[in-house]
Amino acid sequence: MIELTDPRLTTYDIVLSADDPARGTGQGPTGGEEPEALAGRLRLGGPHSVRLTPDELSADPELARYAEEQAALYEHHLVRLSLTFVPQAGGARLKFANVALHLTSDWGPKPVAHSMDPIRLTDPVQIERVRRLGPQLALLGADASLGELTRTVGYTTNQPLVQALDLGGPTPAWDFRPTMATQLTGTYPLSLVVRCGAGTDTELRCTVTAGVEKPLLRRFSRELPDPLRLKAFL
Repeated sequence: MIELTDPRLTTYDIVLSADDPARGTGQGPTGGEEPEALAGRLRLGGPHSVRLTPDELSADPELARYAEEQAALYEHHLVRLSLTFVPQAGGARLKFANVALHLTSDWGPKPVAHSMDPIRLTDPVQIERVRRLGPQLALLGADASLGELTRTVGYTTNQPLVQALDLGGPTPAWDFRPTMATQLTGTYPLSLVVRCGAGTDTELRCTVTAGVEKPLLRRFSRELPDPLRLKAFL
């Protein structure tokens, strides 16, 4: 991924609305009222975009060569944003979050996510399984055991914490899931290079979704009201 100077993204709290608002009044599993919005849990930075110049593209030789060959057809924009999970004592646990983008152009080739960062972040998690062998015999109507043999089997697996989706398509997204070792906390910088038609105006729409469990899973989401415009000319 091409590295440029930090654009100092403007961050702000984002309030998500319940996808099932009918449950907001007296519809909880214990008869209590459930919230119609999820607030104070997520902060969004950006999105911010800049059209990539030939000098900036040179940081990625493969992309620079491709861009030069296709200069009459395509141009490239670097889009950056961030998602912060705000620490909170108590409250419902975040089970997942998703930052979804939708790219559209007024004409010309379909805009796509040429590259994304991160593609995948994982946690190495140690798993242990106990296997038991205990044969049983029935003697004259009474159960008798020949003893039990136990064996602990351990192995390491990589559980995905962040996963990029639809690389090469018009609807790129990042999916966040807690692992056995890591909860959803801290700030995650996100970036992608968008390839769109030369001379076109491309729009990027952003939707943030999150799910909490208390005790049933509920989804909350919000689409940013103003799309980001990737202008053809600086």
